Amino acid sequence: MTKREIIWYLLIIFILAIAIVTSLMVGATYFSVSQLIAAFGGQDKSSLVVLLQTRLPRVLASLVCGGMLAVAGTISQAAFHNYLADPSILGVTSAGSFLILLAGFLIPAFPFDKLLYAFIGGGLILVFLSSRKLLQNSYQLIIVGVVLSLTFSGFQQLFSENSIAETSTFNGITWSDTLILLIFGTIGMAAAIIVSPWANYLKMSDQQLASRGLSAVFIRLSLLVIVVYLAAGVTSVIGVVPFVGIIVPNVARRLVGRDYQTIVPFSMLLGAAVLLTVDTLGRTVALPSEIPAATIMTVIGGPFLIWLLWRQSTNEVE
Repeated sequence: MTKREIIWYLLIIFILAIAIVTSLMVGATYFSVSQLIAAFGGQDKSSLVVLLQTRLPRVLASLVCGGMLAVAGTISQAAFHNYLADPSILGVTSAGSFLILLAGFLIPAFPFDKLLYAFIGGGLILVFLSSRKLLQNSYQLIIVGVVLSLTFSGFQQLFSENSIAETSTFNGITWSDTLILLIFGTIGMAAAIIVSPWANYLKMSDQQLASRGLSAVFIRLSLLVIVVYLAAGVTSVIGVVPFVGIIVPNVARRLVGRDYQTIVPFSMLLGAAVLLTVDTLGRTVALPSEIPAATIMTVIGGPFLIWLLWRQSTNEVE
């Protein structure tokens, strides 16, 4: 790891710590640092109840979801050789969200059913987008992905007008939901870090990989399974939170270089900090109501996407 990478890692860890403390402090009830210390030290049980039952699960959920979405975006960009590739843009999350809604009408509930439906819906979309024709045309890949995303979002609104608003928020999240995210998120992000060298392999052409005894198809599909797993985990619990997987990897690439063994863990930390900051902002700027994190990310992500298109062409990312 280079000196520059070490500096950025230390900086993002510091920013993450500040974001966590700030998120625990602010809200409908303000807690000072001394009050936080007193609460977690067992000296203020009433404040501790508020922190443990309301704020801490929300903070942890925001952190895990931010990391999951950022890593999913990073891996999908490597798999598709496209810096705009992201589960929310490609229709993966909207397809999973729609299948969750549709199955809720038709199939009785069972444990982890939403995760399964989100995985199936997102997986089918990525299988379709992995066709050779779309992989060879970056513009067509993104256009088809956006059309699919808008289509499934439209179907979801048709079936349930308020479904998106109800699911794409951290408000009211419970410890059971947070624990599910922690378990599945930890497994998925650990797997992504382990296979991050495979993302570097895809910088080579399929012919070069074949000459080394490696299958580009197997590597790409393996990476996409992790992408669907991570995206499905967030979608099944929180809903669709767009643009995290586009913004974070592109920023990370500029800060720590283009080695995915460095980009993936850095994106995980940066994504956690970004989504936690956005959620904290959303629940404090409009008290006593709040602005969903998905809404703020849309406002931020739209101009960022336009800026990316303005600065670059949709060629292969390294």
